[in-house]
Amino acid sequence: MKSQTTARIRVTVALAVGCLLAGCATNPAEPEPKPAPPPSPTGPDPALLSWAGGYCGAVKDMRLIVYSMAKGYDIETAADLPKAEESLKKLDTALTAAITGLEKLPKIAQNADELAAGELAFYRKLHGKVTEFRTLLPRGGVEYAKAALTLSGADLVTHVPAVKTGDVPGLDQAMKADKACELVG
Repeated sequence: MKSQTTARIRVTVALAVGCLLAGCATNPAEPEPKPAPPPSPTGPDPALLSWAGGYCGAVKDMRLIVYSMAKGYDIETAADLPKAEESLKKLDTALTAAITGLEKLPKIAQNADELAAGELAFYRKLHGKVTEFRTLLPRGGVEYAKAALTLSGADLVTHVPAVKTGDVPGLDQAMKADKACELVG
């Protein structure tokens, strides 16, 4: 009986030592992170670079226009209504240019096309609102002007594209290579 117990202990010890030597008792090594793909030696795809330039040209003014517009709190009396009218006119002009530029973009890749389509839908919707605001502004008075400017500004500031530029393969690299894209992201 003693020899069976001794044999079992020896087998158990031998297995434990074997596992330790083989690395069974240690946690498995974490897989090494995959290295990022090397940048293309020739730079961004020329078609994507051209598309990025067109996209940025279309939307870059929309990123900044809210800062040059009159704000709702700037309109206090009927004498301030021309400020509201001028701001809405400037926004209307910028929206028209953005819509025209986005409509001219060629179809190049699904994600890029979805990005452009989402921005186009947003700008068209906002353009419809601005057109209505401009039409009603002369009859709406001070409170209407304040609301129109506040809503337009809020729409622009809170807008987040449905597809981010980083979700389009190669677009970030193409945008970095295009000077028109410095303020677009």
